[in-house]
Amino acid sequence: MCLPNTHEPHVELAVDVFKAQALPLVNSLKDFLTVLPNAKCVEEVLTEAIYQLAETSPDSCRWLLRNSCYLEPELDLVEVAIKLASTKLQNQGFVLGQDFNFEADSRLHISENAKARLMIGNSAGDRLLLEEILQVRD
Repeated sequence: MCLPNTHEPHVELAVDVFKAQALPLVNSLKDFLTVLPNAKCVEEVLTEAIYQLAETSPDSCRWLLRNSCYLEPELDLVEVAIKLASTKLQNQGFVLGQDFNFEADSRLHISENAKARLMIGNSAGDRLLLEEILQVRD
C-alpha cells in the first residue's frame, strides 16, 4: 500500500495523460509508474486517477473504460467492476447465481430488482465502471 501523499503527483499526471486519450501516452505513463515501490502502488495510482477523471472529465473516463485493455496488466478494470458489482449486490442481500450472474465474457446478467438497487448511490466513478465495463444502465 502506498501513502496517499506520496503518490498524489503520480495521480495528477495519470489524470492529465488519460484526458489526452492517446494510447502512446498511456503506455509511457505505465512505463514511468515503474518508479513506484511495487505493483500495488501502480494499481492504486491508476485506480485513483480513474475516479478523479470520472469527476472532472466523464467523456475522457468513458474513453478509458471503453479501452480498458490499455491499462492491462497493471490494472484489470473488468475485475474491478465485477468485484464492485458483486460486493454491492451481496451486501444488499442478492445471491450470486440466483439474482445475478457473470458470464465468461464478463457480462452481468441481473434481475430488474437487483439492477435497480445496484445503480443507486454510486459515485461518478462507480457508475461509469458499471455502465461501461459491465454494461449496466438505469
